[in-house]
Amino acid sequence: MQLQDRVALITGAASGIGKAAARLFAREGARVLIADRDEVNGPAVAAGINAAGGTALFVATDVSQNADAARAVQAAVSAWGRLDILYNNAAPTRLCNERDRAVHELDEAVWDTMIAVALKGVFLMSKQALPVMMRQRRGVILNTSTIDALLAEAGVDSYTAAKGGVIALTRAMALNYAQHGIRVNTISPGYVLTECQQGWAENPAARAAAEALHLTRLGRPEDIAELALFLASDKAEFMTGSNVVIDGGFSAFKSQPAAGTFFRTEP
Repeated sequence: MQLQDRVALITGAASGIGKAAARLFAREGARVLIADRDEVNGPAVAAGINAAGGTALFVATDVSQNADAARAVQAAVSAWGRLDILYNNAAPTRLCNERDRAVHELDEAVWDTMIAVALKGVFLMSKQALPVMMRQRRGVILNTSTIDALLAEAGVDSYTAAKGGVIALTRAMALNYAQHGIRVNTISPGYVLTECQQGWAENPAARAAAEALHLTRLGRPEDIAELALFLASDKAEFMTGSNVVIDGGFSAFKSQPAAGTFFRTEP
């Protein structure tokens, strides 16, 4: 098992990529704390892991609030005595799909929420986890960004900005904490068929347009979880400060969606 006896805290683990990672990490021997605002699906994910023979705990967490970030980290340490892996995966994806816009159309409240969760949340969770890892002289932090931070897509400007900040913060943390035995990397997925993407994915024309932009297929949460497992494990001990793109070849050739995102569920 690649994560035997490790303790992992995963934000946004009530659904999508976070849920897939929580299940995989648990199967690989980790004890997993699920930190999410969803107090229905979050406990269900933890219960499913425990029923399958793994070890998981749910803590209701708003990553944009420092007190919540501190409580989640402390819960992991109190339950299992340490924290080896922090996977900063939480983001207001549904907000991005439904209300993100180009700058001149973008509501300030949407911008503030996106920055607070997708970027500030990474800062706050890391701020609380790093002292624990520094005492241990060991730790891994994984951050979720997106290919949208590298290849601009029309109409998702707050998401693009927040996730671009995540990549920059990853590099800074990798530099600052290497001396403490802590590795920090970013994962930048392309199109992944999570629960929040079902609206456009069930539209045949939209799905065909998305598939045409890939050299393989559309992504699944499990694809990203497998990469996260590698980066969290000792197999990746030579990697830090990296941004790893996993997008089915989307960014490998000159083709971009037409203006106006085809996955948006409202005009």
